[in-house]
This record gives sequence, structure tokens and C-alpha cells, in this order.
Amino acid sequence: MRKSLVFVVLIFVLGLAIGLVVNEQRNGRGRAPEKPVAKASDPDVMAEDLELVQGAEGKVLWRVRAKTAQYSMDQRIVQVLRPQLTAYVGAERQEFFVKSDTGEVNQQGNTMTLRDNITGRYGAFVLTSDVFDYIGAMKKIYLKGRVGVSRPDFSVNATAVEINLETRVLTAAGGVTAELIPAALDAMKKEKSK
Repeated sequence: MRKSLVFVVLIFVLGLAIGLVVNEQRNGRGRAPEKPVAKASDPDVMAEDLELVQGAEGKVLWRVRAKTAQYSMDQRIVQVLRPQLTAYVGAERQEFFVKSDTGEVNQQGNTMTLRDNITGRYGAFVLTSDVFDYIGAMKKIYLKGRVGVSRPDFSVNATAVEINLETRVLTAAGGVTAELIPAALDAMKKEKSK
């Protein structure tokens, strides 16, 4: 009887020790301490109701108006809230306009990225998307996410669209659907024949 009592106590102590080890592992005491998360640097310059203008050879290439902006010297990027971009493209300097909720402008690189609730227009085209990238040096824009490009006689929906602003070539990819609107085509033919 003495042997069985010692055996039961030994099993109890061994079970208690294993339980303590497992509990300690679950609580994370055995893990390496976590590294502190680096805090985003405070902006060097903050502004409200501003306008950024990019030009070359005496001509305005584009201008961005924004409700607020933050600029960090380290990143050299302007974070903007409620931006409105107006760009002038081609030899005839046709106006391209787009607005969104947020964005980033890199004047040195002549690029910008706009996000959230993007709507715009270019000639007869109306544009919508989730993300908008403007690359001034290439004279191209990239629309990503739920992209819609339409004008009175047709519409295109896709997950990505590239538009060359000089040649006006549109390239769509990912779930592309296009629709011709016959009534608008007929109306355009009647106007041209007058």
C-alpha cells in the first residue's frame, strides 16, 4: 500500500510540474522580448488649403490642391488629404482632372498616388477606381481596384487599366467587361451627319 501511495504522489507531482511548464509556455514567458514598434516620424511641415504646382519649360504640367498636407524631409513625399489633381497633357494641353480622399505626391519624381473614392474626367471620359497612380515622366496613369472608364457611347470595367495620356491608348486587364451603348452611338452618328 505504501508503494502505491508513493506512486500516486509521484504521478501527481509530475503532472503538476508538466502543467506549470505548459502554462508558462502559453503565457509567453519563454518567448524573446518583443522589439518596440518604431513610431512614425512627425512631419516637418504641415499646411492647410494648399496648392502644389509642377512645371517645365515655362508650362504648368500639373497642380494639386488639397485640404491638408504633411511633408517629411526624410521621405520627401507630401501626404495630402482630399487632393484634386489637374494635369495638362498632349500638344493641345487637354485637361485631366481627378480627386480622391487621400494621396501622396512626389514632386521630385513627378509622380503621385491617390487612394479611396477616386473620380475623374479626361475629355469625354469619366474615371473611377480604388487606386490611381500618375507617372508624369511616362505620361501614363494606372487605375487599380474597381476600375470604371466610360463615356456616352461605351464603358469598360476591370481590375487594372493603363492609359497613355499622349497616345490615348487604354489597356485593361483582369476581369475586363466592355459595353457599347447603341443609343449613344446612333445619336453620335446623327450629330456627325448634320
